[in-house]
Amino acid sequence: MAIYAYGNRVPKIDESTYVFPSADIIGKVTVGAKVFVGAGAILRGDYGEIIIGDGSAIEENVTIHARVGSVCNIGDNVTVGHAAMLHTCKIHDGAVIGMKSVVSDYAEIGEGAIVAEGAVVKSKTKVEPYTVVAGIPAKEIGAVTENQTAFWKEAKKIYQALAGDYPKKLRRLDEPSE
Repeated sequence: MAIYAYGNRVPKIDESTYVFPSADIIGKVTVGAKVFVGAGAILRGDYGEIIIGDGSAIEENVTIHARVGSVCNIGDNVTVGHAAMLHTCKIHDGAVIGMKSVVSDYAEIGEGAIVAEGAVVKSKTKVEPYTVVAGIPAKEIGAVTENQTAFWKEAKKIYQALAGDYPKKLRRLDEPSE
């Protein structure tokens, strides 16, 4: 993994968090407990700030950044799907950001809300709690169901377990072992 200070902007990463070796964390980035940061993820707090709450999953190839003097704030137990992009936004606890979706500047995703795969949440959009949005631009398509809530609750547990398992079980096969 590549963890960089940028001037006096230094990442703070809880010891129970797992950051994949090919992920980059740069500058003023705070990562809570039991977070999984997947391969190829880039968290760039060079002139903005990134805060990631406990138990969240930042999956492979996610990009997170914030504008000058602003914050990209991701709550507790949030799932950010593969190749999603978050920029200067606020994601409340328990939300799900689908694969390859975009959440743009100053948008706010409510608690337990789901942003569908490939959706684009435009700047300054507010997604209400426990709402599902989809499309380009993202529009409300319904309420989060009990089945969806149950599914994502279990999925979050899987990634929290991976944060503990990866340091023990991951090994490269293309390098000689000791």
